[in-house]
This record gives sequence, C-alpha cells and structure tokens, in this order.
Amino acid sequence: MTTTSEIPPTSPSNAGATTTIVRSGQPRESLIRRIIGFVGWVLSGFGLFSVRRQHSKSEEIVLFAVHQAFYLWALILIGFIGGACVRHWPNSAGVWGWIYVWMVLYTLVTLLYDMNTMKFLLWVGVFSFLWLIGRYLQDMKYIPVLTHVAAMFRGLHPKLDPGFAIVLSIILAPAWVISLFQTFSWGRKKFSPNSIEEWYLGEGTEVTDRSGLKFRMRYRDIFETILGLGAGDLEAMDGSGKVVKRWPNILFLAFTWSSLDEILHQRAATVDNPTNDPVEVEQVRREKA
Repeated sequence: MTTTSEIPPTSPSNAGATTTIVRSGQPRESLIRRIIGFVGWVLSGFGLFSVRRQHSKSEEIVLFAVHQAFYLWALILIGFIGGACVRHWPNSAGVWGWIYVWMVLYTLVTLLYDMNTMKFLLWVGVFSFLWLIGRYLQDMKYIPVLTHVAAMFRGLHPKLDPGFAIVLSIILAPAWVISLFQTFSWGRKKFSPNSIEEWYLGEGTEVTDRSGLKFRMRYRDIFETILGLGAGDLEAMDGSGKVVKRWPNILFLAFTWSSLDEILHQRAATVDNPTNDPVEVEQVRREKA
C-alpha cells in the first residue's frame, strides 16, 4: 500500500531542487535533557501522544524510525505473561505452548522476511490450494491426508515451560530496551513546513530542505506494520520520481500520516530580523489536490 503527498516547488528556481544537507558538529541539547526526554518519550507511548506540537508560528511533527529489535516486544511480553499464567494455572501449559510457538514463528518471519500485501496474498493462495488438494484426496480418493496432518500436530503437545519462557524474555529484554534508546537517539525525525531535521547522538544535526520534494508512505511488510503499531516506510522523491531519502520503520506512521500530510502541504516564509524589531511571519498552506 502506498500513499503519496506532493509538495511542489515554491518558485521556478526550485524546479529541480534536491535535498540540501547541513550537518552541525554539536548537539543542541544536553545529555541530561536527552535522558529526561527519553524517559518522557517512553512514558508518552513512544511519542504517540506528543507527536505534534505548535512551534513558533508554524507546526512541526516528530516521528521515530525504530530499530529492528523493537519487534521483539510481543515475544517478550508473551513469555512473561505465559510464564506467569502457567505458574498459577499449570493446566494451561498446553494452550500457552501453542501461543508461544506461533508467536516465535511470527517474530522470526517478521525479522527475516519482508511480507508485503501481494506476497501475503500469494502465500494465502498457496496454502489454500494445498488445503483444497488435501480435501479432494480425502473426500474423493479416500486418502486421509488432512486427517494425518491434524493428528500429527495434535500429537506434538507443546507445553510452555514457565522457567524457559521467562528466562528467554529476560535475555531478550535488554536488546529491546537498547533498541528503544537507539530509536530515540538516532531515529528522531522532525518535519516542519520548510525542512526535515534529524538528530544523531554524538554526531550532530542533519537538516534537509523540503523544496521540490514529494513524499510517499509505503507498507513494505504487513507483519512489521502490525508489530510496529502502524509502522511504515517514508520516502522523499525529487521531481523526476527518484528516491533521494528514505526513512524505514517509522513508528505509528499509519496513525500520524494525516497530521504529517497537513504539514507537508504547508510552506512558511521567515525573515531574519532583530528581536527588538519583529516582522510578521507568513505561513502558506497549499490545498490538497
């Protein structure tokens, strides 16, 4: 699935504009403020409830590109919950065993493969075709293929060992926490009407001019979209359609696209003047086609 937001150049001189990058050697905020900001970011639902704020006379939106290890959260959570439930209700070990097995499989597929909509539908079609063949052999040729397969799975009896599940979750939890810190420190993207600002811990700030660019949202992997709580990829293209910048795994992109789209259709003209002689700043909002 792809969504495109086009922002035409503000003047003819910008018709062939590409990204202009300026890197600052020093971060603008102190380490202590960043730590406090990181804690606030986690408590605010990884930025979901503070994604948009008023800045001067224009608006800005802050998004985060998550690390791949972020997608471990469901497996870690199931391990803790399942382990606790089996300890209190030992008879539920069989049910939680199957839940844990399918969650491990889902997480591995998410991390190892990109499953877009077409690939997913293709695999659904393949398994449906195999199931129909099995039904045909069983009903028409009296060959109990599906019965044998179902009996094989019923005979496996996977049971969740609470100690194993909790220990594995404890081992994976630090990787997930580190992914949060890496996401906050290197994955922060601030979109404003004129520019895109990216902050990198220990490196500085990178600013990209938005003139002449159009933006496209893509869902590259539907499994990552689910585990990433609406995550998707954001691409910036020039006038010729060439992708000049790409931000993968943007957290909550499906829920924040409408707010981002509004900002992408704005341009702000600013004037550099003394503080004691303020000049009105004009903000131009381009109507969507």
